[in-house]
Amino acid sequence: MKIDLHVHTTVSSPCSLIDPERLIERAREAGLDAVCVTEHDEIKGAEVTRELGLKQGFPVFRGVEVFTDMGDMLVYGLYEDAPGWKVPFERLLERCREAGAAIVPAHSCRVTGELERIHGEERVAWLLDRVTALETHNGGCTPQGNAAAQDLARRFGLPGTGGSDAHHEFQVGRCYTVFEDDIESEVDLVAALRGGRYEGVYMWEPVDR
Repeated sequence: MKIDLHVHTTVSSPCSLIDPERLIERAREAGLDAVCVTEHDEIKGAEVTRELGLKQGFPVFRGVEVFTDMGDMLVYGLYEDAPGWKVPFERLLERCREAGAAIVPAHSCRVTGELERIHGEERVAWLLDRVTALETHNGGCTPQGNAAAQDLARRFGLPGTGGSDAHHEFQVGRCYTVFEDDIESEVDLVAALRGGRYEGVYMWEPVDR
């Protein structure tokens, strides 16, 4: 199952130019099976797009991209606004544990070695021991940056997700996640992320499932 796990719309992300209805149309055109709307620090855009998806028979899952003191975190299974701006990661972690949500650091290697250079190897190791996966394929990163994220995921034994990080229609589906199992609900999505039976891919890569 092909799901773009990182998309923004005009509803809650001022930096995006994607109307929710056009997002659904474009996702279908791109051959995706579902999308997850992950607005910056707000849940409203995901709520609006999910309702449109229900009316149009296209699965839209809700997420949120939270700005923390350790970078942007994609959160799945927490259906509320971010608990503050540049929230301490520990505070987000506590809230996600209460809600049973999954945390996936976004575009962690836009520049090779960025995460460890900023926060230090020990702190990064602590972080990656507490997240569910790492976004290894981000449509807004260079191939070199994504390769660095893939290397980081391998080093720490984390599965890798893919998301377009789309802010424009043409970007939808540039990267996505291929799940081995069908995802029929948001509960399924969080469980699948914890299960690890998936991989991030580029849209031009052949996929046989």
